Amino acid sequence: MSASKFSCFDSYRKWVIANPETLSQIETTGRFLSYLIAGRIKTSPVFSELIYSASNIIIFCNDQILLSVTQQQYIGTETKTILEKCRVLFTILEYIQVFLEITASKIWGSHGKWTAITIMQSIKFVWRIFIIMTQGNGLTTAHSIPPLSRKQLKPNKLSDWKSVSEERNKIFTFSLKSGRIIRQVNGSPQIHKRNWKLPVSHSFESNEEPKTKLEGFPLFGEVLYTLKPLCHLVAMSRFGTKSWIPTSLAFVTDILSISLLKSCPLSSKDAKEIQRRQLTLLMYLLRSPIYDRFSRNVILQILTLLRKIPLIGVLPHQILQYMLFWQNIYCYTWD
Repeated sequence: MSASKFSCFDSYRKWVIANPETLSQIETTGRFLSYLIAGRIKTSPVFSELIYSASNIIIFCNDQILLSVTQQQYIGTETKTILEKCRVLFTILEYIQVFLEITASKIWGSHGKWTAITIMQSIKFVWRIFIIMTQGNGLTTAHSIPPLSRKQLKPNKLSDWKSVSEERNKIFTFSLKSGRIIRQVNGSPQIHKRNWKLPVSHSFESNEEPKTKLEGFPLFGEVLYTLKPLCHLVAMSRFGTKSWIPTSLAFVTDILSISLLKSCPLSSKDAKEIQRRQLTLLMYLLRSPIYDRFSRNVILQILTLLRKIPLIGVLPHQILQYMLFWQNIYCYTWD
């Protein structure tokens, strides 16, 4: 049975590597399907988020398959460190958090919803603080493992990496019946040169820019950004979801965090992350109480005008239908 499962996975892996463009089209269709069924059936919020979360996890798994080709990991996934395994788990949590929130709300009501949100945000806070304190460089991103840029993976480049990896695997490794890959003794360096460390992954992005060193005020700014969700949740539990105090506290925390982080030289990757955080400040227009008192009327007027335009008149109705549901999801509007 295990050999059969490994054979099926190996066939799927080869198909993913050989057809990255077709794979991207299928993945896009899966995501579009979740938007298409939103509001169509009675249980559509849970069902559409289940499809969306599942499609994101499948895309993530496919990314790992493509990376395994370009990074030449000769001993297999068993060599992953605990930190790398935790990154995978927290990335999956980030992909399914909206589904968990909606499911908790459906089963246990408002109390279950906020309990689930608090637990998820607490776990993510502990994880991000651990990363900041242990690594001390680079800004935390929306996902523990960012999505792979498929544009950099040309089919001929994938085939080149695959051929090199397979050739070296034939020379230095052999496979057990279970599918586990073992390195041969003659594939090891001379005994006086061995360091007993895991093999180094040689990525196709070998000239990656060093990450920003976080210390002093920039470090405090990153900790503030990480602490913001919990501060906002505590303020909401104290003053209510419609109060201006939680929103004002979160906004001031965001502004202060960005200002402190911009006080030091940033790498190009971290500079893009700062730009992303600045753009997310626009999300405050969709957050209560700003949305309830100001933004909603303006958005409704704009969508009403757009509905009168031929050809695109149906689209504003779909956007409005989804936005009314989307605005009440904490993990969409605040995370």
